[in-house]
Amino acid sequence: MVSNNRLRMVRKEVGMPLSELARRSGTSRQTITNIELKGQVPNGLLMLSICEALKRSPDEIFFASHVNHG
Repeated sequence: MVSNNRLRMVRKEVGMPLSELARRSGTSRQTITNIELKGQVPNGLLMLSICEALKRSPDEIFFASHVNHG
């Protein structure tokens, strides 16, 4: 399951402005905003470009890994 809410958190964690992530990913600011806030799911190539720009794996940014140990 894709979880886009972590993209914004990771982007801010690494100190990258939205416009810089868009530039490095080869997409528009609006597309990054749509992914972060509106739940748009990026295609595989864009997902990899975003991960490369942030130096993180797709699992760290896009895929939920919550495990209930209770």
